[in-house]
Amino acid sequence: MGTNEKEKAGQSGQKAPWTAKRVAAVAGIVLLAAMYVVTFISALIGTAGAGRLFRFSLGMTIAVPIFLWIFIWCVGKFTDKGSIASLDLLNSNPKEREKMEQALQSMETNAADSDGAQAAKKALDKGRQE
Repeated sequence: MGTNEKEKAGQSGQKAPWTAKRVAAVAGIVLLAAMYVVTFISALIGTAGAGRLFRFSLGMTIAVPIFLWIFIWCVGKFTDKGSIASLDLLNSNPKEREKMEQALQSMETNAADSDGAQAAKKALDKGRQE
């Protein structure tokens, strides 16, 4: 649930709407859980296809999350909204990136002011020259 959805839900006092990404995630969880239960019961009963069902279950444990990630990524791409599946993590939240860059710059400034940092720079420079 994105921050806009949380804000909308908080203002109106209602739950956030079910989006395609949320429906897909819940469907994936239910599918995997049902598959594990059926495989477990099949193994306990000792049916003839329990081994094949177990192999299928292992394969789907890998395939379902991958397909869900691709689906969630596509929905985010087509709606121009970032999501946890976005490949461009550094640019997905410009405000947070700016805060991070400012914090790094202040750390560099503070480190450059300290004597220990200058000694470390000199040691690195000597190592590069050799």
